[in-house]
Amino acid sequence: MTEMLTRLANASVYETTCFFLKVNVLVFVGSVALCWLLGVVFGDRRLFDRWEPLRASELFAALVCVMLNVAVSVAGWALWQAGWITVLPPAGLGAIWDCFAMVIGMDLGMYVFHRIAHVAWVYRILHCFHHRHEVTNPLSLFVLHPLEVIGFGGLMIVFLIAYSMSLDGLLAYLGLNVLFGTLGHSGVEPFPTRWNQIPGLRLIGTSTFHAGHHATPSYNFGFYTLVWDKLFGTLDPGYYERFAAVSKPRRTDQ
Repeated sequence: MTEMLTRLANASVYETTCFFLKVNVLVFVGSVALCWLLGVVFGDRRLFDRWEPLRASELFAALVCVMLNVAVSVAGWALWQAGWITVLPPAGLGAIWDCFAMVIGMDLGMYVFHRIAHVAWVYRILHCFHHRHEVTNPLSLFVLHPLEVIGFGGLMIVFLIAYSMSLDGLLAYLGLNVLFGTLGHSGVEPFPTRWNQIPGLRLIGTSTFHAGHHATPSYNFGFYTLVWDKLFGTLDPGYYERFAAVSKPRRTDQ
């Protein structure tokens, strides 16, 4: 990992852009493939009775999202080169704290950003495009208005300017970010029924949690956790019951 930092430190803008293009394309393909696989493996725990139909305009929007993520990554690299962002060498166990701090900090920022996105006039201009997916499909995570993509990326850059992350903590966070986004839009509930009976784990966002937001947009604004929705009274009152119902595999008569 330290070698990767060294290479990026000595890379040109062109080399850096090519690197982040490869990474973001792999993330896109991996997320879509994982979303599809979850739908197959956990088909007996579906949150919706179907996947949202694939539209050409939304495929284009997803590709634009990938390209904008590349641009945000390059912007973050440039700020790192300029000394605005500090990425520390791998920290071992300390990376767990760094990852946790970024999850909580970004979750709060994304909660606030998401609440603003649901203000009526902002929603009409920006966020309603994503909510065309009342149910989801493997592309839903990437079907966003371009300004939302830039906003989420900018939020991450602001966090990294304010907080010096270890490289392994940052990579762990980025991996979790893609995983949570994929799970939240998978349309199935892979977590077991007992998940919400365990203190701590019951505060982690599930597929049911985010699917509830798509079904009822006035609830469940968090991304990684339920913490801020609980604190600010926006958690769907029926969330835990809905999770318990959908997380039980449905038996079918042979």
